[in-house]
Amino acid sequence: MALFAPVRSEKTDLDAVRRYAVSVIARSDGEDLQMKAVTLALLGGIMWRAAPGSTELIQDEASAKAILSTTLGGRHLTFSYDQNTESIEMREGTTDGPILHRFCNRTLVADFDQTFSALWR
Repeated sequence: MALFAPVRSEKTDLDAVRRYAVSVIARSDGEDLQMKAVTLALLGGIMWRAAPGSTELIQDEASAKAILSTTLGGRHLTFSYDQNTESIEMREGTTDGPILHRFCNRTLVADFDQTFSALWR
């Protein structure tokens, strides 16, 4: 007899972030180590600061693009990978909202700190 009954997996913030990471890393040519690191650092910041229960993965049917939607510092933000610029765009509101920042393989640690710190002022 098992000590624990099997638990059915629920969709959580962490599930959404994990699926988004898999999607972005696959779309960003998978072999780009720097973009993998940028993606993981960005998603770590989201998990650290996002409002609990606000993070979800949305699939754009038209482009098969994965979109991460969350609330940070009281602001609704979306994150999506743009294959043309090879960057993750952080936008206000929806994927049509203004671009607040682009994260790419040239993003420095200080850029993450500066961008995320501005969300909590």
